[in-house]
Amino acid sequence: MKVFSERVKRLLQEKKLSQAELSSLSGVTAPSLCRYLRGDIEPRIDIVRNIARALGVSEAYLLGLDEECSVVDEKEELKQLVARNRHILTKEDKREIIALLYGEEDD
Repeated sequence: MKVFSERVKRLLQEKKLSQAELSSLSGVTAPSLCRYLRGDIEPRIDIVRNIARALGVSEAYLLGLDEECSVVDEKEELKQLVARNRHILTKEDKREIIALLYGEEDD
């Protein structure tokens, strides 16, 4: 996972983020993040996903599967997620999503 640690370190520098800030943004503990970046242990895919989202890049890029550092558009990702799952959302699920979008408080 040398590619992973190199790319995360480079992105930290480019975005002027500390490891502590990335830890907070990704939900990965600081000691674990440090071990991933040193290459002591390999992160699980859910950890890679959290770090990628925190850095705004694709998982494929961090893993070295994609050479292009594509920026992930969270709004577009959210629209696609809702569109893919619209047929399984209940009316209550849809009401909750609309309430979140319009900032309505739960009663």
